[in-house]
Amino acid sequence: MDWLHENIDEVTKQMVLAVIEKKQKFERLKTRVTALQIITFIGFCSFFIYVALFIVYPNYLIISSIIDDFLNRPEHLYILLVLFSMYWCILFYQKKCDKAEEEFDALRCEIIQKSNDLWKEEKEWKERYKLFEWMKQQYDINLYYENK
Repeated sequence: MDWLHENIDEVTKQMVLAVIEKKQKFERLKTRVTALQIITFIGFCSFFIYVALFIVYPNYLIISSIIDDFLNRPEHLYILLVLFSMYWCILFYQKKCDKAEEEFDALRCEIIQKSNDLWKEEKEWKERYKLFEWMKQQYDINLYYENK
């Protein structure tokens, strides 16, 4: 990495690498949650359309026949089991994603708050903006301000 030159000490390097790692973990989880949401939504919509066209419509207004037709095919219950399992996965990964975002943001804010300690010398203080700019361009990590 081209920003890791000699005027950055080891502690700062480790903190910057950790914040990059946390950001990448958060982005991976966010992508996974979005993909699961799309797949689950398509699955629920498809199953709803199938039930409406092939079970409800032919047995229009005969509720006992609709329920009987739905429950007589075990595939329907398996499909519902899969769809609700996918919904549970969304909730599970969403919690992990939220936790990863909190960890990333906490470490990012810690770097911002400890800037005076991490770049003690005048030369280092002036050079830190190159690192901040590079982090913003490469990883979309804002080290200038605590608010997003």
